[in-house]
Amino acid sequence: MEFLVTGEWVEHGALLPPDQVVQVLETAVLPSLQLLAQWEGEGRVRGGILAGQRAGIYLLEAASAEEVGRLLASLPFWGMVRWSVTPLEPTRATIQREQQVLAQIRAMHKP
Repeated sequence: MEFLVTGEWVEHGALLPPDQVVQVLETAVLPSLQLLAQWEGEGRVRGGILAGQRAGIYLLEAASAEEVGRLLASLPFWGMVRWSVTPLEPTRATIQREQQVLAQIRAMHKP
């Protein structure tokens, strides 16, 4: 299944002192981005960071919503980002469903 995943950095009030910024970048931000890049290489995720923003949008391939939750929670910056996850229905499945609806409507309205 594919999931649309958006993440937006949560601001934590006043700016951090430079030494804490370095720590957050080294221990959370860069390792998380490196993990996302690894997933890209594996074909598990497509997308990226929005230009000039501290937010990203990804199409994530996962077997279930629970797997998505586990993957996101494995990112070191997981708790510093506000996540939104939306499951996507394949277009072919939508076509099949709409064709069935059309057939049902036609069958109900035959003269």
